[in-house]
Amino acid sequence: MLKIARAGVLVSALCLFCGAASAQDQPAAPAEGVEAAKTYNPEEWREPVQKASSQLDLLEFFAQATRFGGVTVKVPRELQRVPLESIKGAEKLADKDIEIYVRELTFKDLVFNREREPLWLETRPVLPVLLDFSTVGVAAEAKTKLGVIPLGAVFSDGKLPFDFDLRKDGYDLGILPERRQADANLSNLKLKVGGSLASGVANTFFKDDVAKLIMQYGLGQTLKMDKAGLLGGGEGGPSIPGLKKGSVEAEAAGALINVLTR
Repeated sequence: MLKIARAGVLVSALCLFCGAASAQDQPAAPAEGVEAAKTYNPEEWREPVQKASSQLDLLEFFAQATRFGGVTVKVPRELQRVPLESIKGAEKLADKDIEIYVRELTFKDLVFNREREPLWLETRPVLPVLLDFSTVGVAAEAKTKLGVIPLGAVFSDGKLPFDFDLRKDGYDLGILPERRQADANLSNLKLKVGGSLASGVANTFFKDDVAKLIMQYGLGQTLKMDKAGLLGGGEGGPSIPGLKKGSVEAEAAGALINVLTR
């Protein structure tokens, strides 16, 4: 599982490529020095639940915008580097002095299936969400000793579970929690590499498991963005790749997005 803090710092990462676990919810082990509560007290967790619910409301507005040909979101420059050295299963890339940067993601036909009530995991609550999508496209670059290699991956007709892992002061995002591995479907993907020479180099390390890692990291950064980051707060508005810029359709879609996010 990738665990991404609200502020955008990768705080921990577990194996992304292990075998499927049981879909039944398994209680998390209590942190050292933390005494597990016997019951869930909604009043005690009201503020972080409200914060997570507000972000989910925004994500559902964003999902509506993705139904107009798709929406492309640029990852902030300071968050583009994938911390390979901190992710179990990806250290081999860091050992080869390979750096990977996620530049942008394109989303089509997103649906966020959310639980209305938190799930108690022994020491804290989480809000489980299941993302359904028709397309998630990832544009990235790999910096190698031989130069910069453009990388891309397109995931189709997939599912990806994630949790709002609640803290007293907010929440972290847990992408593909281990207890929910069986709920995921990321098997329909196509890899893209720029240039014949680049393809020969990239094919030695850019495989399905690495593409899934990159997508999950980029998605985690996207899911915590505010309205301006997700839908474009400036004059240019959101990028809708399926519609011609300046067309009646693009203007209509942009107007609807503005209404949805006011």
